[in-house]
Amino acid sequence: MTSPRPVVLITGSANGIGLATAHKFFAEGFDVVLSDLIEDEVRQAARSLDSKGVRAIGLQIDVASSSSVNKGVAAAIDHFGRLDVLVNNAGNFRQGSSSNYSDDDWDFITSVHLDGAFRCARAAYPHLKGSSQGAIVSISSIAARIGLPQRLSYSVAKAGIEGLTRVLAVEWAKDGIRVNAVAPGFTKGRNLDDLEKKGLTTAAKLLDAIPLGRFAETSEQAEVIYFLGTPHSSFITGQVITVDGGTTIDIRI
Repeated sequence: MTSPRPVVLITGSANGIGLATAHKFFAEGFDVVLSDLIEDEVRQAARSLDSKGVRAIGLQIDVASSSSVNKGVAAAIDHFGRLDVLVNNAGNFRQGSSSNYSDDDWDFITSVHLDGAFRCARAAYPHLKGSSQGAIVSISSIAARIGLPQRLSYSVAKAGIEGLTRVLAVEWAKDGIRVNAVAPGFTKGRNLDDLEKKGLTTAAKLLDAIPLGRFAETSEQAEVIYFLGTPHSSFITGQVITVDGGTTIDIRI
């Protein structure tokens, strides 16, 4: 049976920005497919939206695997009968000096962030094409715009996502599919906590780089993702919206 409500698939949605985005779409009347690498975690996240599993389901999807992505999208269609919005949020993180960066370090990041976004967009395309409001929103980063030491493949992958966004926006416009991206700045959550725990930075140092003087809430990122994924932004495509409290436009001299 095809759902009477629009359906969104969000990768990397067991926690953080992805989970906040799932809550936003759900609250606004969407049926939601959450996906992540760890099945138990994503199913629990889905239950936090809908304990009965009627309007929200959790799927294990490894975006680094085309077969896993194809299987996951097929499962979403099998359950809800349609797909209207794809949010490419799945990600991972690994730091290291560029001079010592291994092939594995490089592939670990790019196969998930950049290649994963492409795999998911490709699998979702025929279903988004059949929607009256087909849209893709991919998650970039301020790392795509500035030189962040120790984050080589992450920065390159995020820049690649912005290029992917522009090309798909042009190619798929004729199919009624809008393609945009959001580039978050420093946002509260697991990744920020991990940087501090590893002694790689401090909250005070990061806050000093943000003109608004605070970290973003995951819900603030979710609001922009939702905007770009719905008809509220019906004449916007091929764009990257930076949500960073002014970090990338500030030069303190």
